[in-house]
Amino acid sequence: MEGLFMFANRGPIVVFVFLATLLPGVCAEGGRGKPDDWFVRGSETPRERRPTQFVASGETRDIIPDAPGAPLSQTERKRPPSPDYLISKVRWGAGAIIQDQHVEDWNLAPNDVEQFMHMARQNNFMYHWSQTRLEQFSYDPKLMPAILISGVREVRFDPAHIDKLREYVLRGGTIVCDSVYGSPWFYESALEVFGQMFPESRFRVLPPDHPLYHMLVEVDEVEYHCGRDDNEPFLEGLYVGSRIGVLLSRYGLGCGWQGNMDVFDTLLERGLSARAYSVDSARRIGTNLVPYILGYNRVGEIEGRPEMFGLADQRSPTSEFVFAQVKHEGAWNAHPGAARSLLIRLQQESSIPVNLRRVAVDLAEDDLVPYPFLYLTGLDDFRLSDRQIEGLRTYIDGGGTLLVNNTLGLATFHQAAMREIRRVFPGNEFGVLPVSHAIYGVLHDVRRVQYTPTLRMDRGEELGDRPVLHGMHIDGKLRVIYSPYDMASGWNEIRYPLSRGYDPDSAKKLGMNVIMYTMTH
Repeated sequence: MEGLFMFANRGPIVVFVFLATLLPGVCAEGGRGKPDDWFVRGSETPRERRPTQFVASGETRDIIPDAPGAPLSQTERKRPPSPDYLISKVRWGAGAIIQDQHVEDWNLAPNDVEQFMHMARQNNFMYHWSQTRLEQFSYDPKLMPAILISGVREVRFDPAHIDKLREYVLRGGTIVCDSVYGSPWFYESALEVFGQMFPESRFRVLPPDHPLYHMLVEVDEVEYHCGRDDNEPFLEGLYVGSRIGVLLSRYGLGCGWQGNMDVFDTLLERGLSARAYSVDSARRIGTNLVPYILGYNRVGEIEGRPEMFGLADQRSPTSEFVFAQVKHEGAWNAHPGAARSLLIRLQQESSIPVNLRRVAVDLAEDDLVPYPFLYLTGLDDFRLSDRQIEGLRTYIDGGGTLLVNNTLGLATFHQAAMREIRRVFPGNEFGVLPVSHAIYGVLHDVRRVQYTPTLRMDRGEELGDRPVLHGMHIDGKLRVIYSPYDMASGWNEIRYPLSRGYDPDSAKKLGMNVIMYTMTH
């Protein structure tokens, strides 16, 4: 009987008759059904067996193009040895016997990773893939940059594995979660499990101009096989710094990667609200996911490090300059470690007493008077509360200066920042600071700058080598400074693929000038 299957877990084997197959819609319950209703094995596509060449661990190559369509450079400075493996598929959950075959939740789309890696090799990313159980996994991002967790039933991990997975992500690893058929049971449990794993963050919808959608191919629009009528891509991520550490797809990717969507007919006949990308859209997202994992692996390693300070920096500062960063509901902690890198150089090249310890402040709760300078950044939409708006207005009216930086140069944050600053000062507008402004020469001459390759490709002809800062004057004095292009990625001196910003030398000189101007004007 097609609907007869058995779960093979620890303990006795129990036989279930799958009534949803006999009476379509009986168990659907408004499209959700029960977790086991989604347990249907997808058919396999023919596997392409072709010789592959793998990158040796000692070989270096520029794995990420500077911008979509740009040629692969072999001249960039050497980076750490490339890993031999790219991704491992996690074996988890209970198994079952379906039509005389033993099937497990993690492998309902049996050829998904193989086809994912086939797409990678077509784009010259020659890496291995594997399968693993969490109790056997190394949790070393240098050995395995990413893991894939896929399935339809509820995700559950024991506390020891949760702690190790968190550490894995903080050290640069990427977790990709694929709700293979768009099961709400997998999706909602993944939101809960990983949300608890990273209580300091939350899942956010990736904005349309996020690098993941543009690494190699443009994914401005998608098609859905089922479950959605519009053409907007929908992926959610937990940010660790400026990088997506945990990526969650509510709409199935794996079946699209392996190219067989027949299983969705069965799911829809059962009255289940299946959700999935089309084959072409799933594969385009997968094509971009490979270079994103590799390109931001190093970013994750740097931004996940704890910020280390000396004993002098731990003491409450008196006359020293303190880098105070504004907390808000968005991804406010982008580029951790960047401020310290900037301050070390400021300490070396200026006479300003500098405290290297970054302080996070709440505009509504904290005393802002000790800080002549506040820094606000982010990656996506955010909204300040009325109390935060009032606190920021009081701070600036009292003579404080605010620097706003657009992390990665994304349009969504730009729109949010403009909106929120106008809420603080509804009668004022930003204006572009002329190259002759004192801020460009107060410490270093930055009337000419270098931009990142992506920004040069997008707007190089328009920008030339001119710096771009926007300023808002309050009572005749420059009190709000906004950089629409990312400065802080340059402070960290590592490569952020598809970042729209300044190169490291220009970024540091510009950042030091802003601080010096704040302290002397």
